Amino acid sequence: MDGRPAGLALIDGRAHELRVLVALASGVPAVALAHVDVSPAADAWTAWDFKADIAGGIVLVALLYAAGMWRLRAKERFSLPWRQAAFFGGLAALFLALQSPLDALAGHSFFMHQLQHLLLQTVAPVLLMLAAPQAALVAGFPAPLRRAIVAPILASRPVREVFGFLVRPWSAALLLVASLYAWHWPAYHDLALRDEPVHYLMHITMLAAGLLFFSCIFDSRPAPLGARYGARINALWAAMTACMLLGAGLALKSTALYPAYDELGRLWHMGALEDERLGGLIMWIPGSAAWVPAFLVLLRRWDTQEARLHDRRRRGIAPAVAATATANCRLGLLIGLLALGGFVTTLAIGWIATAAHR
Repeated sequence: MDGRPAGLALIDGRAHELRVLVALASGVPAVALAHVDVSPAADAWTAWDFKADIAGGIVLVALLYAAGMWRLRAKERFSLPWRQAAFFGGLAALFLALQSPLDALAGHSFFMHQLQHLLLQTVAPVLLMLAAPQAALVAGFPAPLRRAIVAPILASRPVREVFGFLVRPWSAALLLVASLYAWHWPAYHDLALRDEPVHYLMHITMLAAGLLFFSCIFDSRPAPLGARYGARINALWAAMTACMLLGAGLALKSTALYPAYDELGRLWHMGALEDERLGGLIMWIPGSAAWVPAFLVLLRRWDTQEARLHDRRRRGIAPAVAATATANCRLGLLIGLLALGGFVTTLAIGWIATAAHR
């Protein structure tokens, strides 16, 4: 026995592929509800509508994590302050997206809706998965519940295989992009605004897709247990580019696409086209900027792994492969420069497009 709480051993090896299941099963997506009812004439900036199911879900996840961190406090890697700050920052992003006045404003403004989705699908998942909270969340469950329910679910072969497939880089990237594009198809987007259960489904799927994708991107296990860093970076680049293209298309279009906002009443008497173009710019430019930290973290981890491998080869612990570490580091630097160049180009095009439409 290694002294860990029951069920924690299942996080190792192949069972670690269920990292997202822990977050999903412990209540994170249950907080992803649809917009509160608010009249556009009302003071939406003060519409703090605290709902027991949303706030309760966030508090439950926070308590599970805190309890798990306490039980794992002797292990150095679980006591890093930045991990804890990232996790609670992710929960704060969820709270702002779903409980603050932003939720009320999003039901009557396309560009405010994009700010909410940015928090829900990118900012919160990045922070939550960067914290690598899976082991702490499992440890946070009471021991009887962990042994009777959580551990058997994590050990289930069908569940492991399904989630193992979903958290592969290209599978997770496809789910993320598909959820974004599907919910911005005008018919589905308007339906979600008019129908509360459909809007609930929108938020659930966008949050879940973000958690799946960034759990794969930030997986601390090297290949072959985890995905290769090259595959992760390629998937991250492809997904970011797809999101940028959607944002650019919405920002540069000449026809309003979402009449449901007019039916519900757009805020501040904004024109439909102006509102939707601004929403596209938010998805395009701030949305792109939100991906940059993920690139930087991934490149840093890749470089650290290659440095360790190079040191092991130098000491004769691992087989020597000529110039592999150097080549990989150069490739990582090249991809990083491409990402930076793409981001700068996006900012420039966005500025030019904005100036042209004034």
